[in-house]
Amino acid sequence: MALALLAASSIATIVAMALPSVFSRFGIDPAFGSGPLATVIQDLLTIAIYLGIARAILG
Repeated sequence: MALALLAASSIATIVAMALPSVFSRFGIDPAFGSGPLATVIQDLLTIAIYLGIARAILG
């Protein structure tokens, strides 16, 4: 559980920092990337990480 939490937190931080930068580079308002879109991406990645680690542990 600790490994899943560490990985999910790290990925969420990276997404939260990178998404507005990517949007700014393409000329899109960076505030759009730091709102609901970032939250959805972070939630999906967190679930995938948790299930991937659980699957690796359980075999």
